[in-house]
Parts: sequence; C-alpha cells; structure tokens
Amino acid sequence: MLPYRYTCSPENFAALRPEVLAALTAAATAYQRQTGQAITVTSAGRTLRHCAELMAAFNREQLEAMYCRRGYPDYIRQLVAAAEAKQAPLSADEAYDILRQRREGYISYHLFGAAVDIATKDLHDAKRLTEILTSCGFAVSDETHLGIPCLHASYTQVTEPLPIIRV
Repeated sequence: MLPYRYTCSPENFAALRPEVLAALTAAATAYQRQTGQAITVTSAGRTLRHCAELMAAFNREQLEAMYCRRGYPDYIRQLVAAAEAKQAPLSADEAYDILRQRREGYISYHLFGAAVDIATKDLHDAKRLTEILTSCGFAVSDETHLGIPCLHASYTQVTEPLPIIRV
C-alpha cells in the first residue's frame, strides 16, 4: 500500500519531477511508519491556467500571504488592482491574462512539478509531518490560517534553473 493517496488529477500528480516524487514518497513512508496514517496530496504539478483558476478565487490577504514572501511581485499587484477595480473576484481568464503578461517569472513551484499540497483535515500530526518533509528537502508552510486546509511543501533541492512559464 502506498504511503499517500492523491485527490488531484492523475495528470497533475504525474507532473511531479522524479526527484520530488522520490522525496515525497520517502517522507510519506516515514510519516506512515510513525503514525500509521497515509497522507493525502490535494495538489501537485499545475499548469499556469490552473494556477490562474486558483488565484482568481483568492482574496487579497490570501494572495499576499502566499505569493509575497519574497517581495511584492507585479502580477500580485495587478491581480489585486484588477479585482478591486472590478469590485468582484476575477475570472480565471482575467487572472490567466495577467499571469501570462507578468514581468517577473516566479509564481509557484507547482508550475515546475516541485511542490505538493497535503490535506490537513484529519491529519494526525501536522507538526511531525512538517519535520519529516523538511528533513526530506521540502520547505513547508501551513496554509490553514488562510482558510486553505493544507500544508504546502516546495521541494528546495531542484538544481536546474526554473524557467519562466507563460502558457
């Protein structure tokens, strides 16, 4: 039995880089041995359009908390301004157009198959899982305080440069 299950699409899960899948499997195996629980991956590799669909639904606080850890990217400024001007959430297409035209490249390790989201609902020991994921090369952030019930885990051991993805 696998130490994880996934609720994202098979294509999204298959988009994980081999080294990320290996590290995830090692972490999930260690967590399952210690707690008896398999983890649930709710998101893995994403396309830019998928990122846009998710980001269009986020409010300003969520966008800033998740995407402004290393400064305030132009695309976040544009997403927030467009939603405020519209006085309503953006459509996925509106968000996608902004992301495609951004000046700065980085959005998420999900675009490179180097991040997963793990469900926190019914998770026995989020602190222990975070420790294990960190020891396996992931940077982990708990997004539950933003109303998103997951641990976001980005694999930090990717050695090649990450390209700017615009489609």
